[in-house]
Amino acid sequence: MPNYTLKNIPARLYNRLQAAAAEGSHRLNQEILARLRRSFETLPQRLSSLNGGWIHETLASGEAQQLKETEGRAAFRRGIARAKARKQVETR
Repeated sequence: MPNYTLKNIPARLYNRLQAAAAEGSHRLNQEILARLRRSFETLPQRLSSLNGGWIHETLASGEAQQLKETEGRAAFRRGIARAKARKQVETR
């Protein structure tokens, strides 16, 4: 089985991982591996839920209308800004 050394773990994250490992009577390595596995297992579920939310929002927004090119670009920029804001919140 391959080995990998994880470097530059922020102190706050490291302390949280250690506490979770101790709480579950695991070694730190076991805790990290378990969390990595779970993140890959839940990714398709989260994406499906997110897509479902977008579909629901789209259907609830009313009748479809053709966007002008400038409106489409503006909507795209707003979507990118929202995604960046969500990512910043998730990484805190």
